[in-house]
Amino acid sequence: MDSGANIRDTKAILDAKAVIVKAARSMASVLEESQADSERFAMWLSGEAQAGWERQVRLRTTRLNEARSELMRKQMQPTADGRPPSTVDERKAVSRAEAALASAEDRLRRTRHWVMEYQRVLANFRAGMGSLGTFVDQVAPSSVAALNRMAESVDAYLAAQASPIVDTSTSDVTPKDAATSMRRSGSDHPDADGAHS
Repeated sequence: MDSGANIRDTKAILDAKAVIVKAARSMASVLEESQADSERFAMWLSGEAQAGWERQVRLRTTRLNEARSELMRKQMQPTADGRPPSTVDERKAVSRAEAALASAEDRLRRTRHWVMEYQRVLANFRAGMGSLGTFVDQVAPSSVAALNRMAESVDAYLAAQASPIVDTSTSDVTPKDAATSMRRSGSDHPDADGAHS
């Protein structure tokens, strides 16, 4: 036999509502921070990072040109005995400058690649976060509203259960006694003969 819902208060409903509100606030904060961070990184990558490697390419090109000029100057400068001078150090400097420039050009190439690639990744990230945004903006508020309505209904039910209800079926007064009592108190109800008292 069904014993009923046995509801005594709305604590569980209000607890569930508090959990949803807290989760929605946390998710909103995480969404906001992650979107801001991803946007900042995109700006840094396409701005400062790319510009930084462009500067390095220019700087290292200048250093390579200087190293090559120094090598040529050294090669044209004969020694006292007329033999060609040693250019070991100058050639090493040119090799180091060439390697440094190649590294900067490679990093600039990779940075430019990731500027484009990151835009694709960022678009996928935004699309993936859409369901969380829907929860924060739509699902959570409608769930909270539904729980509020549920709590109001439960409160109304509990208030109705607490109201005293007069049950005449258990009264000791019979209908005949009630009629006699009413006639004695001056009631305008007709008696058995149809006459008024």
